[in-house]
Order: sequence, then structure tokens, then C-alpha cells
Amino acid sequence: MLSEKQIETFKTRLLKEKEKTETNIENRELDYDTGELSNYDNHPGDSGDELFLRERDQAMTDMQEDMLSDVDLALQAIDNGTYGVCKVCGKEIELDRLDIIPETLLCIEHAKEEAEREGNDPMSRPSEEDVLDPSVTATGKDIDGTTDGFSKVSEFGNSDTPSDKEDGIDPTR
Repeated sequence: MLSEKQIETFKTRLLKEKEKTETNIENRELDYDTGELSNYDNHPGDSGDELFLRERDQAMTDMQEDMLSDVDLALQAIDNGTYGVCKVCGKEIELDRLDIIPETLLCIEHAKEEAEREGNDPMSRPSEEDVLDPSVTATGKDIDGTTDGFSKVSEFGNSDTPSDKEDGIDPTR
């Protein structure tokens, strides 16, 4: 069970995190006015950069709003006297876990389950691996070392012209 001093320490940390996150959100909400009346004479790359920056900032704002929500819930748990107790199983959350993630309301087991349910499991493998041929190693060669990836792809055709042939003659003629 957490002592009053520990709870007060966590509350102070959470309040600081809340203030910092709110300040970051406010500072991020900038107007992206480019000063241009028309995009007619702008290079498409400039517009792409601008779009990328807006999307990046929006994603960061979304993450910070999620963090702010978690901090508010943790502060509410402190007020309710349930801070430091897993909201799923009712067991005490490890002190080391609270020290690292003071806004957590879940023990490590239930946090893992929630991450798996939401598809955010840090231990999961990338979805691309589901369609990769397991016989191909990271070097692009088969396990026996005979065929590289380019050779496999070139079986479907390539951009060689007759002048690219060894003797300069197109064998299809």
C-alpha cells in the first residue's frame, strides 16, 4: 500500500505533467497560414511538406491529449483513494511501475492485455512478416544462398532493351 507521502509525491508529478502537457498542446495549436493567396505557383513538394508537418503536429497533439486524459484519470483515482490499485483486478500496482508511469491505472499483466487488444503490443511482429516467405533471409537470398530477390523479380520481366543483351541481338526475334 502506498504511503501518504508517496501518494503526494505522485500527485505532484502528475500535476507537473498535466501543466507541461497542456502548455505543449496550447503551443502546438498554431495557425499554418502560408501567407499565400493561391497555391498556383507553389512547388508540389512545398505543399507536401506543409501537409506532412500539419499531420505530424496533429498526431502529436492527439498523443498529448491522450496523455492528459490518463493524467486526469490518475488524479481522479488519487482523490477517490484508489490510486496505485489496478482498476481491473484490484491488486496493488508495483511501485517501480508507478515510478516510471505515474499515470497508469493498470498492473503490468492487464496493461499487456490491453495493449494486445488495442493492437499496440510492443512485442508483436510487423504485419508485413505475415506475407513474407520465411525461406528468404534478411540478405535477400534463399537459405541455400542461390537466388537473390532481383533474380526472382526479373523472372516476371525487366526493362532490358536489345542493346542491353550480351551480343546486341534480341533473342525474341
